[in-house]
Amino acid sequence: MKELLNEAILKINTASEALIKYYSLLEEKVRLLTEEVEQKKRLLSSIIESIDIAVVFFDSEGVIRLINRAGEKLFNVKAEDVIGKRELPIKIEGDLIYPNSKKPFYAIVSQSDVVDSEGNKIGHVFLCKDITRIKELEAENERNRRLSAMGSLVMKIAHEIRNPLGSIELFANMIAEDLKESIHGDYAKRISSSVKMLRNTLENMLSFTRGIVPKKSPVCLNDLINEIINDFHELFTRASIEIENRIKDKIFLNLDYALIRQALINIIVNAYQAMPEGGKIIFDAFNDVEFVKISIKDTGHGIDSEIVERIFDPFFSTKDRGTGLGLSITQSIVSAHSGKIEVKSEINAGTEFAIYLPLR
Repeated sequence: MKELLNEAILKINTASEALIKYYSLLEEKVRLLTEEVEQKKRLLSSIIESIDIAVVFFDSEGVIRLINRAGEKLFNVKAEDVIGKRELPIKIEGDLIYPNSKKPFYAIVSQSDVVDSEGNKIGHVFLCKDITRIKELEAENERNRRLSAMGSLVMKIAHEIRNPLGSIELFANMIAEDLKESIHGDYAKRISSSVKMLRNTLENMLSFTRGIVPKKSPVCLNDLINEIINDFHELFTRASIEIENRIKDKIFLNLDYALIRQALINIIVNAYQAMPEGGKIIFDAFNDVEFVKISIKDTGHGIDSEIVERIFDPFFSTKDRGTGLGLSITQSIVSAHSGKIEVKSEINAGTEFAIYLPLR
């Protein structure tokens, strides 16, 4: 009997040791699995936080339980302010999204159910991708496509129109000279000024389609500006616009006379249109170490801060009949001379264009 008892105790001890080992192995396996799950959770969380697509998870009750960093930024919210709520503070109209206190943006959105391993629905996920930049590039490509298609036609038409315009301007000037001190002479001068403006528009179109390659030579900046002032004197006088050249010292630069002349005319035409009730345009220039800064100030109605950022974009115009090429051509001309152009403006206080041209 004693031997049987000892044998039973031995078996119990052996089984107990086996259970302890098994439990230890099971505990270690659980620990490893837990670490693996935590690692995968961290990896999933890192992926969700790293992508540039907004991710929002709603549980089966329609309550927000998760929003990633991209979602916070895109919808202009904080996670703690939306988690636990049933709606995002956004409005969707077509492919436009109006977020909380932020400008609307174009987006692709999608929504899909989330199911567990047994196929039971546990909620849904809302995805949103900002495609505003893609829309802008599409619009830009469309503009370039249209420009390419019409380029050769514009070149041909502009060349055909430019020659008779030159003749009209010449004969208008001759008539104005013959009919001095008469109302008809004044009419002829107005015709000449209008033709000059039209020719400038044609030159802008031609320059934009054929590209800009400066033919440089030494030019006196003072003489160039004085010539422009004389050309526009009659037009500006009738519009009650005073134009002044404050450049005192003679400044000589190596540049393309015709191109820089066109660039400056584009700017003063812009100023002329900004002063329908009259005003003043001031030319000035300063040596700025390696550059000469040419300043053109006006006392017009100014340019809105949002528009200032776009005034050099091709085809952008705030005028009903504007081509939107004048200032774009001006920037291209300045860039072709290894220079740069800047603009400062204040509503109802005027605008200043600053052109920097290299001294050498």
